[in-house]
Amino acid sequence: MHSLKKRTIVALLAAAGALLLLAPAGNAATVFGSRLIQEPNTNPCTTLCSLVDFTHPVDPNGDPDSSGAPVSGVITKFRIRAVGEGGPHNVTFRLGSLSNIAADRSSALATSAGTGPTATVPADNGVDFPITEVAGRLPVQPGQHLAIDEQDVKAIYASSGDKDTYQFNSPLVDGQGPRGSDAVTEELLVQAVIEPDADHDGFGDETQDACPTQATTQGACDTAAPAVSGLRVSGGKILYSLSEGATVAFKLEKATTGRKVRGRCVRKTRRNRRRRHCTIMKTLNASFAAPGNVGANQLALPRFRGRKLGPGRYRLTMTVKDATGNAASTTKRFTIKKPKHKRKRH
Repeated sequence: MHSLKKRTIVALLAAAGALLLLAPAGNAATVFGSRLIQEPNTNPCTTLCSLVDFTHPVDPNGDPDSSGAPVSGVITKFRIRAVGEGGPHNVTFRLGSLSNIAADRSSALATSAGTGPTATVPADNGVDFPITEVAGRLPVQPGQHLAIDEQDVKAIYASSGDKDTYQFNSPLVDGQGPRGSDAVTEELLVQAVIEPDADHDGFGDETQDACPTQATTQGACDTAAPAVSGLRVSGGKILYSLSEGATVAFKLEKATTGRKVRGRCVRKTRRNRRRRHCTIMKTLNASFAAPGNVGANQLALPRFRGRKLGPGRYRLTMTVKDATGNAASTTKRFTIKKPKHKRKRH
């Protein structure tokens, strides 16, 4: 009995662990590129050049993969296992797009798909081959390949003569058209981490963007609508102040006499003209845009049928919306009085 109970507890713990592992998979970061398990032994670039990864072994069996980035998102980390010849050297990470790949993989065309950060790799001491990691923020699309610009850096693992990485003897440049490769070499020991970018703001959702639902916000999500103050009508103008920039729209209505029918105030008709009087709002202008600058704003009262608003009671409804979609409405009632007529002197 004791043994059965123990096995049951172990099974439950294992199941719980499996659920924990599976839970975040939908939004988890993706690692692609070299496994970085080999030691670099070759430097093909004695002058500054670009190396674009095409094929590398992948887990679990080391099968070759040439599909490039598996998902879209933002690269937030670059890693390289490399050493500098004669001292520390800089390496610039980038993305490359490959095309016209020869059937025997001996040549290809490439364009730069974006430039990432620069890292310094340590000098080659013949013993240690550490992995250098640097933070980045480079948007990536499926099928794009990792690349570096380097000179006098061992970043290639060569063992079998495979054609895995294309060499361009002058570095690739963002915005330039496709260029043909100058040579082909073996595995480029470069790896990257892709994070999702749900709001397409160019920031990784896991470590760089605390609000992945709002493209304009990388800190805490903005859930507050713009605050309106000082809304009034004076001197034929609408005046108000905003706490932040926003889109602003107004609706203008005028009070008119209606008739009470079945508990509702409706417009007057011949059939209901003898019913009890009530006040109903008639829409004069369903929506008109207004300035939305932070701070004080003003605009002239709109005309109705080409004329200034006449005497009467009015209702002004103001709707504001900020860049993240937070919206609020406020209402202001105002009256336009009949002008006083001066008495004629006899």
